[in-house]
Amino acid sequence: TGQPSVLAVAASTGGPPALAKVLGALPRDFPLPVLVVQHMGAAFMEGFAAWLGSVIGCPVSLARDGEWPEPGRVYVAPGDRHLKLGAGGAINVGDEEPVAGQRPAATVLFRSVARHAQSRGLGVLLTGMGEDGATGLLDMHQAGATTIAEHESTAVVYGMPAAAVRLGAADS
Repeated sequence: TGQPSVLAVAASTGGPPALAKVLGALPRDFPLPVLVVQHMGAAFMEGFAAWLGSVIGCPVSLARDGEWPEPGRVYVAPGDRHLKLGAGGAINVGDEEPVAGQRPAATVLFRSVARHAQSRGLGVLLTGMGEDGATGLLDMHQAGATTIAEHESTAVVYGMPAAAVRLGAADS
């Protein structure tokens, strides 16, 4: 399967503190780029990215279409845009239709990682209402990627991780 090449993380309700905790635990020399979907109003995304960067110690920016992701950097889906890993590893940001009412959608990100990184993807689904991300995490799991759903004991809202667990999408 080889070493992981990208970390994809998604969250909704309760996500900012969960992301701060998870991403804040990464070493400064973390060897992978990190792609993040956080459900949040478009107007708040720039401030969210700046805040996250101030609390985790890794550089954080809003993802830009066509950008090449660098190890140890965090790329946040911009407001009202899907974030995807493209063929060849470049970042794709697009305004395709919302998926299950969400744009950005965790499932869109996870599916793109399943398609382009396959077993070299690492997927983490954190706290949130609803089921966004569950089927995408399952795609990653089936592609041989390592997949993690937040445990009920730490999730603010266990909806999204629970949906992934019910599908058998999470390794842990």
